[in-house]
Amino acid sequence: MINAEKPENVLIIGGSSSIGLPIIKLFNSKKKNIIFSFNKNDNKKNIDSNIKSLKLNLEDQKSINFFIGNVKKLFNKLDIIIFISGVLPGKKLSSYQSHEIEKVMKINFFSQACIFKNLLPLIYENTRVLMISSISAQKGSYDPIYAASKGAILSFVKSVLNQIPKGARVNAIAPSLIEDTTMYMNMGSSIIENHKNQIQSGQLLKIDDLAKIIVDLCESHWKHLNGSCIDINGGQYVR
Repeated sequence: MINAEKPENVLIIGGSSSIGLPIIKLFNSKKKNIIFSFNKNDNKKNIDSNIKSLKLNLEDQKSINFFIGNVKKLFNKLDIIIFISGVLPGKKLSSYQSHEIEKVMKINFFSQACIFKNLLPLIYENTRVLMISSISAQKGSYDPIYAASKGAILSFVKSVLNQIPKGARVNAIAPSLIEDTTMYMNMGSSIIENHKNQIQSGQLLKIDDLAKIIVDLCESHWKHLNGSCIDINGGQYVR
């Protein structure tokens, strides 16, 4: 009798976000075991009941420790880890308060690096890690703190590659503005039009298309992509 392969274990940090939900649904269609984090709303009503959700406040170290402990109880290894969480105040430097700078860096980078570190025992030779950066990390931004936090992700990915098991993969993607996300909804129409005008097609990246890209990057045919960042910006910034 042939034993069926065990479903892969997927952890999604920030899975209750507008970007996270279509990613969860795609992984679920591929019969993965999925855990995703949420802070205020787990959005469980929009997904299958067999998918597990765990509360995580990236500003609270106790919450981070509790989350990591629960993940380790549920999974003895992780095949796929996706880091989605992020916050964009959209402020120029002179408008920032010190505590706001700390918040952006903590949510967008520090806490994610802490989680990565503590998940190292669950990472093995076939683990695939994908972290979401931004076009702002490459191009710069009106909001320099947000851009810096996303730039830190890119440096982290390059550096941590040699500190995970051989065969494991860690990469980043740097998308431009994504249509119908919370970030998009909080922008003025003139800013949105400015983004569209910088893209050759005149169309913003759609959530469902990004979800398909993220899920596909976890497939084996991308095994030679490692320690890299893929720009997904429609030609808005070419490097």
